[in-house]
Amino acid sequence: MNNYFNLRMWGKPILIGLLSIAGLIAALTGDGIWDIFSWITLSIPLFYLFKFCFFSKEK
Repeated sequence: MNNYFNLRMWGKPILIGLLSIAGLIAALTGDGIWDIFSWITLSIPLFYLFKFCFFSKEK
C-alpha cells in the first residue's frame, strides 16, 4: 500500500474527527462566534450520516 491509498482511504474520517474535536473544544471553551463554529463543525458528521443512510445508492 502506498501513501496515496492511505490518504484516500483515511483522509475524510480523519478530517471529520479533527473537525469534531475542534467543534467540541470550541463549544466547551468559547462563546459567541465559537458557538456558531461548533454548530457547523459538529453538524458535519450528521450530514454524512444522513447522506449515507438515506441517500445511498446501495440498498
